[in-house]
Formats: sequence, structure tokens, C-alpha cells
Amino acid sequence: MSVEKPDDRATWIRHSFTLALLAAAFHFLQCIASAALWNSTRSAALAAFGLDAAVSSSAALRLALGIRRSFEMLADNWRSRVVGYAYLAAAAMALYAGAVQLWEGRRPAPTILGIALAAVSMLVIPIIGSYMKTLAVELRNQPLKAAAVFTFGNSYLSMVLLIALLTNAGMDLGWGDPVGALVMFPFMAQKGIQILIEEGRRDYVED
Repeated sequence: MSVEKPDDRATWIRHSFTLALLAAAFHFLQCIASAALWNSTRSAALAAFGLDAAVSSSAALRLALGIRRSFEMLADNWRSRVVGYAYLAAAAMALYAGAVQLWEGRRPAPTILGIALAAVSMLVIPIIGSYMKTLAVELRNQPLKAAAVFTFGNSYLSMVLLIALLTNAGMDLGWGDPVGALVMFPFMAQKGIQILIEEGRRDYVED
């Protein structure tokens, strides 16, 4: 069995901080790209994806700041009520955007760049999440492991976005895009509810 050295642990902590910053930056880029593409396509699926990316970016940034402040005292502050309610608000807007677009029968403009965004996200997010989970196991840190699970789970939204955009562009089925946003809704809402439940449990224990 290998013995963990102090300098190894310090290196892993630095890597976890860098990785959290990288996740925050990538989610921010996802948000900006989705917003720009939504402006030209009016895609409900892109809108939902961008909203989730915005909240995920702020959560990853909170995680990075927590690691920077004190890794030994790192808590689930990235899963605060603010983040939980933000996910719920994003989910509600995704539901509204998808339902309105489906009801009105509007077909968004096809976008190759949107498909590329979804494909790249499907490749990058699992890599970040997997490495973050590896670091969490090495450092025996539960908050970092929970963040890794959330990060890895975001690849599901990338897959839904890719299918929605391909359905719209390749199969000429306009309803695929709003249905994609509606499919994203429960996943986004579940993240918010899970965070609020965990926060409630922690407050109960502390009381």
C-alpha cells in the first residue's frame, strides 16, 4: 500500500483548485455560447442549457474559492440555498421556454455551432468530473466528491441538447428542440431540490 506524502497532498489540493476553476470557466463559456446562439436561433434547448451552465459556473466558482480559502475546512458551501434556488429558477424558465415554443409551433433555426457546443461539452465535462472524483478519493473529501458527481451529471444535459439540435437540423423535426428543453427541466429541478434537502439536513444537524 502506498503512503501518502505531504507534498503529494498539497499537489492534489492545487489540482482540485485548478480543476474547479477550469469547470467554472468552461461552464461560463457554455453559458455565453448558448446565449449567443439562442439570440440567433431562439432555441429553447439552448436557452435551458445556458441557464443550467450559468448556475453550474457559479457553483464551481464557489467550490474553487472554498478550496482556496481552506481545503481542510472545505464544506458544501457550493451547495448553498442560493445555488439550489438558482437551479429551480433555471428549471422553471426552461420549462416555460420549452412549453411556449412547443405550444406556438415555432421551429428554431438549425445551428451547426450549437451541435458542436453540445458535442464538445459531452467530451469535456465527463473528463473534468472523472478527474475531480479521482482527486476527491485521493484526498478523502466528501464535498469535492459531491461536486464531481454534479459536474459529471451535467454531461446528461449535453447529450439531450445534442439530440434536440440534431433532431431539429438533421431530421427537420422542429418539435425536437422544445422537447429537449422540457426533458432538461426535471434534471435541473432535481439538482436544486437535492441541494435544498442537503442544506436542510445540515442545518438540522447543526441545530
